[in-house]
Amino acid sequence: MKEKEFKNVRWGDIYYCDLGVTNGSVQSGMRPVLVVQTNRLNESSPTVVVAAITAVKKKTAMNTHIELNTDCGLKEPSMVMLEQLRTVDKATELDNFVGRITDADKISEIKRGLKFAVGIPVKPKTERKGIVLSLCPRCRSEFQSIPENIVKRLDPFQADKEMCDKCQVGYGYDYMIFKKNHHHAKGGVDNV
Repeated sequence: MKEKEFKNVRWGDIYYCDLGVTNGSVQSGMRPVLVVQTNRLNESSPTVVVAAITAVKKKTAMNTHIELNTDCGLKEPSMVMLEQLRTVDKATELDNFVGRITDADKISEIKRGLKFAVGIPVKPKTERKGIVLSLCPRCRSEFQSIPENIVKRLDPFQADKEMCDKCQVGYGYDYMIFKKNHHHAKGGVDNV
């Protein structure tokens, strides 16, 4: 496959990937993988960091084992193993696109698991529910201009800007967006 076919690889995308032959407990063979590399690198790098996905759910209590449902394109309920990270070549190792993680709670859970896997301190879970979006300054201002919105930087230490999820033109950071009058209610944000 040609490298240019994968120029739009994004964080949260799921592809099939040939992980080759390995030893021991290292995941191998053709399987789905989750793209966990920042979008800034995804735009320019010929390689991408992925986490292996398996349909065999073991040790689900581990902080690095995150359950995935079929709503992200997988054929069956599975589990991403965030301790099984691998750098692969976009052009020769990534295969068919499967789907994308879009659920805000699942995205937050995966980001927490990644931090745990690489030893970055993780804050305790909060009760607030909302959506997570990468926003450029212009789009962030639009969300902040709505009085009932609370817009909070998800990770104040995030160094790399990512393509804006709203306009797909500018670059910015990840923000949690929730409603002032709904942030403690079960179910999270409505119509953001």
